[in-house]
Amino acid sequence: MAEKKIKILIVDDIPEARERLQKLLAFEPDFEVVGMASGGREGIRLAIELQPDIVLMDINMPDIDGITAATELRRNVPTVGVIMMSVQGEAEYIRRALQAGARDFLTKPPPTEELYATVRRVAEDMRSLAVLVSSEDKKEKKKLEVEADHVSHVIAVYSPQGGAGKTTIATNLAAALKREGVRVLLVDCDLQFGDVGVFLNLKPQATIVELIRSVDDLDLDLVNGVLVTHDSGLRVLAAPVRPEDAEYVPTAKVPLLIEKLRSQFDFIVLDMNTRIDEMALALFDMASRILLVLNPTLPALKNGLAAITLLDSLEYPQEKTQLVLNRVTPELERSKVAIAVSVFEQKLRRKAFAIIPMDEKRVLYAVNRGISVIAKDRNQSPARDLITMADALIQDLAPRQEAPASSQQLQTPDKPPASRLGRLFGSR
Repeated sequence: MAEKKIKILIVDDIPEARERLQKLLAFEPDFEVVGMASGGREGIRLAIELQPDIVLMDINMPDIDGITAATELRRNVPTVGVIMMSVQGEAEYIRRALQAGARDFLTKPPPTEELYATVRRVAEDMRSLAVLVSSEDKKEKKKLEVEADHVSHVIAVYSPQGGAGKTTIATNLAAALKREGVRVLLVDCDLQFGDVGVFLNLKPQATIVELIRSVDDLDLDLVNGVLVTHDSGLRVLAAPVRPEDAEYVPTAKVPLLIEKLRSQFDFIVLDMNTRIDEMALALFDMASRILLVLNPTLPALKNGLAAITLLDSLEYPQEKTQLVLNRVTPELERSKVAIAVSVFEQKLRRKAFAIIPMDEKRVLYAVNRGISVIAKDRNQSPARDLITMADALIQDLAPRQEAPASSQQLQTPDKPPASRLGRLFGSR
């Protein structure tokens, strides 16, 4: 059976540009140009009529521009993949195109191989999304509901600097919690450069982008279709595949999404970005625990102290922010090459909640094979220490009971959950 061709609509007000693209695309047997339009309005009409897989569209046109046309296409033909084109390759053009709903951006005239690769990649993305949406549409929609007697804990794993092993801690904490028989969701909150999927060898067909689009009317079937299940049974909500796709995620709605997902899980582990912004503070507000991950270095001590000072200014209970020292080597500490654990505890005014020894060989073995550290040698460090940390977290939180929410459909508030950035840095 012949592979289904990718149907392409070309929208450009310059006849020569349209013809050039048509000739280039005609060389590839899996491409089929089904129509050409000389303006945005005609392009919208033809897209609705022809239902192409891809629309190649210029950003600057005389009747309505490509940005406006892309916005209309997203509303009227949501399964089409818009690839915006412009002679201008500045970041502002790319940002505007992605915000309007374009799936990719090409600078005119596009190199032939880049054009072919982009068309195929976007078409594959849209087909995967169409299968997901179609399967969910056939099911009876079930709105997420709060369970009357259900207590859920959000654990924010945060480090003020990259390279501290934060994602290693987050992925293995989530995997260790899952071993205890509780329902666990791991969310990659690094929207541009999240690595949770790589760490666990996952290849998600959908990401947080697909859920955030429906966050105001979220249903359980869509959630189950987007979340990826790891071999351990751990559920994962992946970050966008490409850095530019983070533009599709309004950060103000991420806390609302997490709040709605809480009814389905006992623990939600957040692998945070290094930035402390409105989104981060809103997520910190709802977290039962913030695990501050640091290495035994002087820059980590300085940045950790700054982070602790900021978090303490939010008037959180002291036990909410816990210190996790990662890559600790007793030999280096004794020889005063590394900063001692006791120094961190004194300066940060907290006992270390967990101390994870350095074992680069075991960690690198796990990371480069896409498995959790605790999947092998569970009785050896650092796997043993990561499991102990998860056990301690469960014991720490188990006695604490929260007021149960009434069993009803989750309602979307008029405004996203408020953060406290204004109090820290002045109202905006």
